[in-house]
Amino acid sequence: MENEEGMNHLWIQLLHDEKAQSQKSEIQIQLPKGISRSNNLNGFVENERGHIVVDDHDQDVIIEIFTQDAIQCGEMTIVVSLLTPETTVSSEISIQVVEEEEMDRVEIDEQVVERIKELSNAAPPYDAGTDIVSIRPRILEKRDNEFSYLEKKYRVDY
Repeated sequence: MENEEGMNHLWIQLLHDEKAQSQKSEIQIQLPKGISRSNNLNGFVENERGHIVVDDHDQDVIIEIFTQDAIQCGEMTIVVSLLTPETTVSSEISIQVVEEEEMDRVEIDEQVVERIKELSNAAPPYDAGTDIVSIRPRILEKRDNEFSYLEKKYRVDY
C-alpha cells in the first residue's frame, strides 16, 4: 500500500460452522495509525462502535482502506476480530506500506478485483428515503505518472 494517498481493499471471508445456532456477529477492525477505512462495500449495518454487523449467512465483507497524509513506511498490522455472544476470534493481517516508487513491485490480487466489481454491479439503486451515513470525503488529485495504467485498469467507480 502506498504511504501517501494510497488505497487498498481488505477482503474478510467468513467461515461459519454449519452445526452452530444462527446468530448475529460483529466484525471489529483495528487499523494502524494513519490508515483509515470507508464503510463496508457490502452495505452491512455498522453500529455506533464502528463494528460491522453480520448474520450467519453473510460470506464476506470488503472494506476500502486508505491513507490521506504521508505515513511511515514499513510493515504494519491490521487486527480483525469476529465477536459473537460466546467467543471472540482475532486474526492479524500484515501489510507493507511503501513509497510511490516501490509500488511497481506490489502484486494485485485479481480475485479481489473481481469481487469488488461484483459488489459494485450489485449495488441497490439509491433511495432518497433512506438515511445515508457520510464519511469525510477524500480529495483525489488526478495525476499522470508511471503507475497511471494500474489505476485505469483496476479503479472501481461507485
